[in-house]
Amino acid sequence: MEPSRMRASPGPLRDKRFRTLWIGQTLSFTGSAVFPVALTLALVKGEGSVSDLGLILAAGIFAEGAFLLIGGVWADRLPRQKVMLAADAVRCVGHVLIGMGFLHGEVGTHVLVAVSALVGAAGGFFRPASSGLIPATVEPEVLQQANALMAVSKRTAMLIGPAVATALTLGVGVGWAMILDGATFAVSMISLAILKIPHTPLPRRRFISDLREGWDEVRGRTWLWSNLVVHGMWNLARTAYFTVGAMVVITRLGGDISWGIVTQGATLGAFAGALIALRVRPHRPLIVSNVCLALGAIPIALIGAEANVWLIAITAALMTLALGLMGTLWETTVQQEIPEEMLSRVSSYDWLMSTVLSPVGMALAGPLALVVGAAPVLYGAAGLMVVSCLGVLALRDVRTLEPRPVSSHSAEEVNNEIPAAN
Repeated sequence: MEPSRMRASPGPLRDKRFRTLWIGQTLSFTGSAVFPVALTLALVKGEGSVSDLGLILAAGIFAEGAFLLIGGVWADRLPRQKVMLAADAVRCVGHVLIGMGFLHGEVGTHVLVAVSALVGAAGGFFRPASSGLIPATVEPEVLQQANALMAVSKRTAMLIGPAVATALTLGVGVGWAMILDGATFAVSMISLAILKIPHTPLPRRRFISDLREGWDEVRGRTWLWSNLVVHGMWNLARTAYFTVGAMVVITRLGGDISWGIVTQGATLGAFAGALIALRVRPHRPLIVSNVCLALGAIPIALIGAEANVWLIAITAALMTLALGLMGTLWETTVQQEIPEEMLSRVSSYDWLMSTVLSPVGMALAGPLALVVGAAPVLYGAAGLMVVSCLGVLALRDVRTLEPRPVSSHSAEEVNNEIPAAN
C-alpha cells in the first residue's frame, strides 16, 4: 500500500458540490445517531420495555431492507439528489411527529413501530441514491477521499451521538430531542435542494426489467458477486459477537463495564479506520479489503477463549479499524467499476445481500449457544469469517482488480465543469 497524494486540505472539500452534500449529510448522520439513544431513554423512563424497543428498531430495519431494491431502481431513474431529498422529508416528518407525540404525553408502541417502519422505508430509497450521488460531486482522483470523509462524519456521529442524545433528553426532554433530530434532516434537505447535478434519464421500461438489469450487472462480475457473498457470511458471523459475545463478556468477564470497554474500543477503531482511508490507496483493494475483514475473527475467538477484556477491546478496535478502511475501499471500487446509470441498483443489491442473513444470525446465535455452548458458536463464527474472507482470494478476478487510473485529461474535464469554491 502507498499513501495517497493529498493537498494540504482534503481534496474533495475544495469542490463546492461535495462540500454542500457533506455538510448536509454530516448533520443528518448526527440526527440518525441521536434517534435510537433518545428513544431508548424515553422507553426506559416511561412504561416501555426492551421488547418494545427491539420491535420498534426491527420494524425500521425490516422496512429498509424491503424497499432497497425498489429504491435502487428509482434512484437510477430519477435525479439521485431528489430521491434523497424526498427520503429525508419523510424522515424529518416522522421524527418530528414522534417528538410532538412525546411532548403531548406517552406515544403508543404501535405508533412508534409504524413511524419507524416509514422512516426505514425512506432509508431504503436513500441508501442506494447516496452511493450513486457521491461520484458525481467530486473529481475521480479524490473519490476515495470523498467516501472516507463521509465515513469520518458517520463515525464522528457515532462517537458524539449518545452524548448529544443524553444531553438533549435530560436537558429539554425527549420530545424536543426528537424534533431537533428531525431538524437535522431538514438541513440535509436544504443542501440537497441547492445541489445541481446533471441527470440522464433511463429509457422508459418495465420496473422488473430495470431490476433484472441491475442483477445481471452483479452476477456478471465475479469480483462483485463473490465479495457480496463474503460480506453476507461476515455479517452473519458477526452477529455472534453482538449476541453470544456480549453475553460472555457481561456474565463471565466483568459485567456491563467490561462490555462497555469493548464497545468503546470498537467505536474508536472505526473512527481511526475512516481516517486511515483518507491516506491509504492500495494497488489491490479487494485483497486488502478481505484481509481487513478476516481480522474480525480475532476478538470473536478471544471472547470464546475468555481472554483478558483489555486484549479483547484492543482487537475489537483493530476489527473496526480494518472494517472502516475496508468500507471505503469497497465503496470506491464499486463506484469506479459500475456504470453510473446502474450504480444505485447495484448498490441496493450490495446492501441487501450483505445484510439479509443478519436477522437470521441474531435470532439463532443465542439458542445455538444454549445447545452446543458459547465457545463453539464463537469459534465457529470466527472460522466462518476467516474461511470466507481469505477463500475468496483464490478467485483471480478478486486478486487482480486494480483501481482505475485517472487520466490528466479526464481530471481537466472535471475541473472545468466544477464551479469555483466560494
